[in-house]
Amino acid sequence: MRFITDFGDEATIIPLFVVTIVLFIAMGWKRNAAIWGIGIFLTFGCIVLSKMLGLLWAQFYGYDGHPFSASGHVAASSAVYGSLINMIVQPRFHSWLMAMLPPALIAGLIGYTRIMLHAHTPLEVVVGAGIGTTAATLITRVLPPVPTALVHWFAFALVPVILFFHGYVMEAEPVLKQTFYTSYYFLNQNIGW
Repeated sequence: MRFITDFGDEATIIPLFVVTIVLFIAMGWKRNAAIWGIGIFLTFGCIVLSKMLGLLWAQFYGYDGHPFSASGHVAASSAVYGSLINMIVQPRFHSWLMAMLPPALIAGLIGYTRIMLHAHTPLEVVVGAGIGTTAATLITRVLPPVPTALVHWFAFALVPVILFFHGYVMEAEPVLKQTFYTSYYFLNQNIGW
């Protein structure tokens, strides 16, 4: 389970995101690099926002347990890997439903590992899957077909990045919690939040 879930860790996803943008630009696909990059960046923003809202809800209602936290592993991996897979097989996808299939399968696989590892509840996994699958589907539908030369570079440039960073863990959750609590207490003391 740990082996599979590490493919969705930020320590793998963020370098993959950066290298993909560089690859798109190097291959002359600049406008579409911006579209893909903005789409994935907004997905990361939605993940952070959902986690912050879960912490805010817990703070407002005095909840002492585990606050709601959408699965970032599921959302990020389904958005990034799902959109990349969709780009490779895109000419075959003429419907929204078919474009949702690869990211949904990735979300299901990573989500299952997150539940088995007791990292997230089923609802947190479903919300993460919704964020990532929606992002990957929208990105796929906005981008034009990927040039064949670029598809050939995917395996050559991106697979080594995934394999090199796989196994590293970036502890983003504690950083987000610390940022939230620091901001919350600052606002509470200074403006009576």
